[in-house]
Amino acid sequence: MSTAIGNLLDRARAYVAKCPPAISGAGGHDQTFAVACALVKFGLSPADAWRLLLEYNGRCVPPWTERELQHKLQDAFRLARLGFSPTIHRLPYSTKPKARIDPATAIENFLGGFHADEVDVWEASPVRPPDDWTGDALCLLETLYCPGEQLNFVTAFTTTATRGGTVKANPSGNGETVERDALLDRWRKRGMPRSDAGGWFRMNPVDGAGVTDSNVTAYRFALVECDSSPLDLQLSFFAKLALPVAAILASGGRSLHAWVKVDARTAAEYEATVARLLALLARFGVDRKNKNPSRLSRLPGVIRTIGATGDGRQRLLYLNPAPRQQPIL
Repeated sequence: MSTAIGNLLDRARAYVAKCPPAISGAGGHDQTFAVACALVKFGLSPADAWRLLLEYNGRCVPPWTERELQHKLQDAFRLARLGFSPTIHRLPYSTKPKARIDPATAIENFLGGFHADEVDVWEASPVRPPDDWTGDALCLLETLYCPGEQLNFVTAFTTTATRGGTVKANPSGNGETVERDALLDRWRKRGMPRSDAGGWFRMNPVDGAGVTDSNVTAYRFALVECDSSPLDLQLSFFAKLALPVAAILASGGRSLHAWVKVDARTAAEYEATVARLLALLARFGVDRKNKNPSRLSRLPGVIRTIGATGDGRQRLLYLNPAPRQQPIL
């Protein structure tokens, strides 16, 4: 073992020794996962990180099984590849419940005075959305998908009444699944589909035989959405997150949709990575239900009247086919 690696292991071991043991029922899962993430941030190899995590686990009450522990370390390495890893901020771990902060305040605290508007994001976009917003879907399909891939969109809907007395549109049925180039040709010749609900688009390609998670053929994107905060805060938040954001869409309503590039190899890897990512962003009001690969986002280039905010246009605000693990701005 080289001197550098030995010193790194010693520093990591000393850090872990200061971490309080995880106790069942007292935030033990989050505490152990935070230790795993800390070991990843030290730059340890999977083998060395595993060795130190086993040492830490020996102090936990009760200790985790090796299978449970492996899952936590694997998730920590996956999130590190996405550029998002939590660390332990307080020692010892406190079982006292934290004061609840509303999502908008949490986002404002995270931003620390930073602000971005649509012009800022548009100018930072590696692929500029077209001047004619009705061509946004064409630009999205040409940039993020390949010829031969089967893409699904939905315009049929049902409505439900919300507690506030407004009407909400919900996607209905399986929609249409069309090969990318054929869909581009159709929309160029006939224009975009029209519906009072606007429309929805499935972010990940499917096999043409259905639209469930088992029909997904590429685990490419995850949806991040936080509609409990004002739109300007949402946009600034997405612009500052150190995540590989491939696209930002305006839903035409009260939310923006950020597509985070995941490129998972399997459904299990996708679901584990996305569920952990959404859990870590939960304090910002991010919808944790958006964890499955067949999830629908909004279809850009169309207008909605049901649940609309402003002109109801569903637009493409930012597009990057090769996003990096860094903030947009």
